[in-house]
Amino acid sequence: MLSIFNTAGPNISRKAARSIVRDVYGLDLSATALTSERDQNFLLKEKAEPKYVLKISHAAESFDVLEMQHAALAHIYLYDPEIQLPRTVNTLDNELIFHHETASNEKHYIRMVEYVPGELMKDLGKQTNGLIIDLGYLLGRLDLALQDFEHPAAKRSFPWNVAQTDFLINNQDNIRSKEDQLIIQHFLQEYEKNIVPISHELNRAVIHNDGNDHNVIVNKDNRAHGIIDFGDMVHTYIICEPAICLAYLVINNPDPIGLAAELIKAYQAVFPLTELEISVIMYFICLRLCVSVTMAAYRKQLFPDNKYITVTEDQAWAFLRKMKNADLKGWSDQVVDKTFH
Repeated sequence: MLSIFNTAGPNISRKAARSIVRDVYGLDLSATALTSERDQNFLLKEKAEPKYVLKISHAAESFDVLEMQHAALAHIYLYDPEIQLPRTVNTLDNELIFHHETASNEKHYIRMVEYVPGELMKDLGKQTNGLIIDLGYLLGRLDLALQDFEHPAAKRSFPWNVAQTDFLINNQDNIRSKEDQLIIQHFLQEYEKNIVPISHELNRAVIHNDGNDHNVIVNKDNRAHGIIDFGDMVHTYIICEPAICLAYLVINNPDPIGLAAELIKAYQAVFPLTELEISVIMYFICLRLCVSVTMAAYRKQLFPDNKYITVTEDQAWAFLRKMKNADLKGWSDQVVDKTFH
């Protein structure tokens, strides 16, 4: 199940990437490596202008998962063509996904998508209230477009789906500190006690599942207008979409409740959530951060040179340690109150 997480990702050279682009797409472009959690991506430029991204999937990645991503992109574009997305590009043989074997006999699926112009939200100096509102609105539009989308691969077993807690239960031992292991156990118990009994009342759908500031694109007017990286898509609780986005925003914000309410209000304006869904937002924020730090502890032992794995680890732990003694229901109720009043 975890093979895409516990085995090394692709290691194709920049020269090889350019050759693939020439041979398969008929394009002569420069290639620059981009950071990635488990795949390998190259930014492709023509005369210094970004044009495309070449995406080389992990050897263990399923074709069905890649097909799901492309189907979802097409579905979203059909319902809301104004959202800026990494639109797919066909090969010379009119394929969206092709199989490539390296000189060392590694096999990978490869795709190309159009570059989404703008700046990553993480690279902005300051995140204004206006940008948070934009972000909530963008995620609401995204989920509104996805509400009728279905694909079998969305229901796969996947550790980044917070509704599936097996990964957290089985991998706590990778966390060196016993005190920190107890923190993970605390939030798992909170989930079992407060979420599982009402889980049948929480709406589910296929969601992007990774709307963090590394994947949100901001235009030159500082408006959130696009989103990339659909590799973590799953069928799960809809409330997880804003919760996951908020998880990586609240860890650096002095007013987590106000920030959450601001984003949820904007999301609500497009894609209404129930009061019950919002009343559990803090549980899912904390559970997502539990997955994040546990995955970091698991993978950094295997791949110590991949700094992307631990990019938010310290901030996430600081937030979880603080929230261990917090009243998650009380915090969530305050978000509800600020959202509706």
